[in-house]
Amino acid sequence: MLNVKDVDRSVAFYRSLGFTTRWKWKGDDGKLDYAGVGIGGAVIALGRITSRENSEYRDYRKWVSTPLGAGIIVNVELRNVKGVYLRAKQAKAQIESRLKEWPYGTAFTINDPDGYVVKFLHSKGEFA
Repeated sequence: MLNVKDVDRSVAFYRSLGFTTRWKWKGDDGKLDYAGVGIGGAVIALGRITSRENSEYRDYRKWVSTPLGAGIIVNVELRNVKGVYLRAKQAKAQIESRLKEWPYGTAFTINDPDGYVVKFLHSKGEFA
């Protein structure tokens, strides 16, 4: 699960890359608290950093909110990596590294709206 500032914004971003919404839950305020987006067999869960003020949530918010994305790379293996790359370019996603052939497969990386690095990969190994 990736902690994000705005689940609706993150869902829209991943949908622009070809993901579908697999599930979602709204909070008491009507905003999305959690959602799952998927492409092929891969699913990324997205969770909102709550603004509730009781101590349990305040400690959680402090733990997860700064800095988002630091040191995390999410790998998404799929067959149609070129198609997702073209969608990312069309959506004007922040592309960290262009589509390239590597010894391990074809891959590119993007930065999502909260600073997470997401690598899309078609592995040269056995694809499960």
